[in-house]
Amino acid sequence: MGGAQVTSWKDKSANAYTAGDATSYGATTHSLPTYSAGNGVSFDGTTNILEVVGGIYPNNAAISDSDYFIVTTSVTNKYQFLFYNNLPTTSSGPRISAHMPWIDSTIYWDHSTRIAISWGGNSSVYNRKYIYNLGASVSGQQSIARDGNILSSINGSSATIYTKLSTHTFFLGNGYTGSGASHNGVISEFIVYSRRLNSAEKNILQSYLAAKHANPGGAGAANRYTNTVYKFHVGGIGQESDGSLTTGTSAGLTIANTSFLATGNYVLAGLPALSPATGSTAADVPTGFNARSQRIWYLNRTGTGTGAISLSFKLSDLGMTATNGQRLALLSRSETTGTFASLATTNYNGSGTASFSISDPQTGYYVLALAPLPILTASLSNIVQSDGINVSDFKAIPNALIKVSANMTNSGQGSPDANSTTLTLPVPANMTFFVGDIGSVGGGPVTFNQGSPTSSLTYTYTALGSTSDGLEFSNDSGTTWTYAPVPDGQQGDTHITHVRIKPGGSFATSTAAPFPNFSVDYGLLVK
Repeated sequence: MGGAQVTSWKDKSANAYTAGDATSYGATTHSLPTYSAGNGVSFDGTTNILEVVGGIYPNNAAISDSDYFIVTTSVTNKYQFLFYNNLPTTSSGPRISAHMPWIDSTIYWDHSTRIAISWGGNSSVYNRKYIYNLGASVSGQQSIARDGNILSSINGSSATIYTKLSTHTFFLGNGYTGSGASHNGVISEFIVYSRRLNSAEKNILQSYLAAKHANPGGAGAANRYTNTVYKFHVGGIGQESDGSLTTGTSAGLTIANTSFLATGNYVLAGLPALSPATGSTAADVPTGFNARSQRIWYLNRTGTGTGAISLSFKLSDLGMTATNGQRLALLSRSETTGTFASLATTNYNGSGTASFSISDPQTGYYVLALAPLPILTASLSNIVQSDGINVSDFKAIPNALIKVSANMTNSGQGSPDANSTTLTLPVPANMTFFVGDIGSVGGGPVTFNQGSPTSSLTYTYTALGSTSDGLEFSNDSGTTWTYAPVPDGQQGDTHITHVRIKPGGSFATSTAAPFPNFSVDYGLLVK
């Protein structure tokens, strides 16, 4: 809605210092600025103003250090305030404010004390969007920087403390009542810190602002992000000699340092839209995955070294869901198109977040992917194989041997992790597990039958007490699996409560019936 009046400019921080109508102006002529989509809030240079009633600092707060970041344009030099912290009706006393530029073609930055720089002497251009960083510290430097380059600075405690009184307010785009000093230009973004940021924090913030607002000058020497398409929600990590930023976010993605950061190293990520895509798609996924996030991040890496970072995705922000134990993957590619490759995998733990660790992160495009789930079903059937009395038509009488067949089928498009398929068989209370050879001599108490289509799993049997084959026994209801069976006179062991069959390999998959399967045969003795 180009030209619509701005009645409220909301603060995105937890402070909720929302700017609205300048009620402190009372009957003094004033008006609301207008909004231009893709540009910012336009102040007309006459009566436009916004106010945060009560100011943007807590009452009685002593502000010794500040960093202001403003994306703005100026139409001309005139009597104008870009912003103003002080009494609403007079400029007397200490204040925090800026003129961009004043009638004398000078940029002024007041932090109780003032520094200035000529507008025309710095190749300044009217109606051009600039990123300003106005910094002040009572124990260090007061400075004016534009597009990452310092225009003016004074070292040695030039700034003095501004004390926020309960009678103070904050005006945006204008000054105190009756000053007639409305800014003539656009303010696209306004960020305030009541501390000085280190160089890495500044570089990351200015890279974000330059990308988002398509600033022709970028962020100058501060720019650590180069993609002009994936320019929204830029955030990340970095380090310079005076400090670091070890965690950064980008609309559902959190980047955290593990061992990568060193002086001059950065990893920043951005998205191609202010309202990024949600949901999933199957486009460009590698074999083994059936869906990835619609949301694609561009990661820009600066600096050397092969250290590690972690990338964590918040599934709800991406509009995605996963099932406990489902295999998730971090995919990447170096170009805007083409099939992604898997960099790292993890099994989802139900936390709502999927995290991956990668070493030597590379510039490129990154997404979160989901592997299809296996759908495993099991069924049982049995026959009486012998009863010790009859020669045919055997009965399930005491001491009879029941041959049980257990079948397992994977009808899903996903496979369990390699070597993780397990079939656990409880022994009924009225039965004893048969530990003799149920099939061929020496074959053991379990026979493994490959299905059609094949399961692609393999089974090995060595001996009843083996700890390395595919057969395990428990004598404590499955709490432990180290029991070594001891056959009795009927080749049974009454101590066995559960049997576990662990074939090796990965369970095959199919998109349609018949589905891969296998079966096992084992024996139970009727008590």
